[in-house]
Amino acid sequence: MTGRIKELEEALHKSQKSNRGGSEPHPLLQTPSQSREYAELPELRTIYDEEVHDVSESIGSLSIDVNGRTKYHGESVGSEVRQLIPPDSYPPQQSVPTDPKYLGLPFEIVDLCNAYPFGLRDSQYTKFLFSPFLPSRERALQLMELYYRNAAWMFDPIVRDDFVTNILTPLYGHTGSPNVNNIHSHRLSVFFIVLASGVLYEQSTSSGVIAEQYHALSRAALSLDPIYQDATCATVQALFMAFGHIYQSDRTNNEGRWLLMGVVVRVAQLICTVVRANGRITERDNAGWGLGQDEIQRRRVLFWELYTVDAWTSILNGRPPALSINHTDCWFPEDVDPMIKPSGAVEMGWHNWKVRYSASCLGISVQHVFNTRVPSYSALLELDRKIRKFILPSHLQSPMEASEAGRAWSPEAPRAMQQYAALCYREANLMYIHRSWFVQAIREAPVNPLQHKYAPSVLAVYRSACRLISSLNGLYRVHSQPTDRTWFFWSAIFSACIVLGAIVVDSPQCTLASNALRELDQGMMLYEEGSLPCRPPATMLVLHKLRERAFTSLQAVQRDTRQSQSRMSSINPDDSDMLVLRTSDIAGTPFSSPPSSSSASGSDRQSSELSDADPSIVQYYAALSNPNLVLPATREFELPSIQTFEPYHAAASQEDISAPSPFFDPALQAAIVKPITQTTQSIAGPSSSLPPPQPMPLSYPQVAPQNFYVNETYNNNNQEEVWQKYINSLGVMKP
Repeated sequence: MTGRIKELEEALHKSQKSNRGGSEPHPLLQTPSQSREYAELPELRTIYDEEVHDVSESIGSLSIDVNGRTKYHGESVGSEVRQLIPPDSYPPQQSVPTDPKYLGLPFEIVDLCNAYPFGLRDSQYTKFLFSPFLPSRERALQLMELYYRNAAWMFDPIVRDDFVTNILTPLYGHTGSPNVNNIHSHRLSVFFIVLASGVLYEQSTSSGVIAEQYHALSRAALSLDPIYQDATCATVQALFMAFGHIYQSDRTNNEGRWLLMGVVVRVAQLICTVVRANGRITERDNAGWGLGQDEIQRRRVLFWELYTVDAWTSILNGRPPALSINHTDCWFPEDVDPMIKPSGAVEMGWHNWKVRYSASCLGISVQHVFNTRVPSYSALLELDRKIRKFILPSHLQSPMEASEAGRAWSPEAPRAMQQYAALCYREANLMYIHRSWFVQAIREAPVNPLQHKYAPSVLAVYRSACRLISSLNGLYRVHSQPTDRTWFFWSAIFSACIVLGAIVVDSPQCTLASNALRELDQGMMLYEEGSLPCRPPATMLVLHKLRERAFTSLQAVQRDTRQSQSRMSSINPDDSDMLVLRTSDIAGTPFSSPPSSSSASGSDRQSSELSDADPSIVQYYAALSNPNLVLPATREFELPSIQTFEPYHAAASQEDISAPSPFFDPALQAAIVKPITQTTQSIAGPSSSLPPPQPMPLSYPQVAPQNFYVNETYNNNNQEEVWQKYINSLGVMKP
């Protein structure tokens, strides 16, 4: 047939040449690019080429080593994943072996571990192989309590009642003697991974080795029955909890964790975790799937826990998630841990709030981050508004310090951790989605980024960084454990320190700079004290280099200010007095008459920081039920030797993020995208509660700092590429 086709093509070619004598090929011999049909659509080709170009500029980065091994990093990859933190810089886990053959386990267990996670197709082993490794019932209960107190407060794929009813009780029975024949091997795997995660929190020198032994037993039990033949909810639970255990015990194996999360999602899809429930759980729903109400609740809990972790993992790794909110109709699980207030009012519990936030805000943020075409700035601001307006129950609202009027940290460590986690979810989310726009503002307007069209992003990043640091400082003073082992918290603090330092390095003349340096010092002090158990010590070197550059930049501005002041004092004493006032604000020195209350101090600082702000910022935050643009309130504390300023005020929040919005200005979007140029013009409407500022700006030339690429454009880079290029230009990430 191929030969015959070639003969026909040659005959057509000869006939066309002899009859027409032209060089244009016969229509049947034309390629699509030569066809008149396509030639008549130049606009289509142009549009397509432009779209492909836009997409290709937003694909992230690909690292290839000398051996050809490749790794893709997308647009939101965290600093730990990229070249910033090399794997060998993480602290050693007290030389705990992770290979099962070095854990004193029999060959059969090691053989099963080597088949993890897919399992052996034809296994000759039985569950009785694990009987010698089962602890007493009392010991199992002790480790279970450690797990649910220290680990399950954040992600809980198997609730306590489910674990006790369907795993612990069948395994030990009424006599207390374990019998592995009563449960499936994958439920036995869940049992061992709960023990492994619990023993990590024991204050013992051997806890690391014991945890790895239980982890190996969990992997071996899962491999006893292949996951593609015997997958159940317990299969997903065991894999999911192994993912969480590795995060706590081995922070160097990022690629292994990422691949394991992919397996978890595929197994969840294999067992159809997403249960259709178009209405209440009716008899028809049960009949259609053959599932009871307990099983449906179990699947819903598992799906939403998985969805939340998958979304956060994708953002931190810069890779698209495996699950999409658009591909599920899974209902939220029942709230098994609601908060009942003394008045009798019922508020949703942490886990119930968490999954609702993930579905409403985190899912949209993931779509925003991984969109191959960079969304508009107005879309970003609408997402920002949605995040800020999401209701937070009062019992989850955290103070900005150890105590605060109307708010306090719960005396129960798990509850207090959930309080900060709610704040961290919100503020870290805001910081991630705003930071690329923040970079563009401080680079294009280094003297005063608050006058840039992206000024709302500058203020959003600054405020989120301050809130993250101040609130965690309060939590750490009350519950140092398990705060010091919660990697998610410290990762956010590290990012907060980076953006605060960036403000001072590239915009030392900005009215935010002096306070940003103070907050950076507080963040470094907290980070150095509390993050060692779960963060690489090399990150402190990064922060010290950043702080040194920040201090040098601000010191240069202060020196130039004093020189300008000296020159102006001989010309106009009145103007000199006004300059001294501004200089004291930049230098961070206290005024001669300190404020009488923290609220007054916060108001003064707010006025100082925003005196040069574009009015669009005022409009934006006014539309967020914050007409006075309340910035963090203040409190005094002493700093360590690293601080070169006098005692200063750290951030504390006065903002009620759960208050309903009285209005949303329809003209807000246009006002921010096209900022108002007349800074002294009053703002009409409800936003006019803040009087127009009357600043006395310093006369600095618009000269970009070093490492600032003046002519660099951002239209051809996705959000994460803008951030990564900026981080590299700081010169603090590599030794």
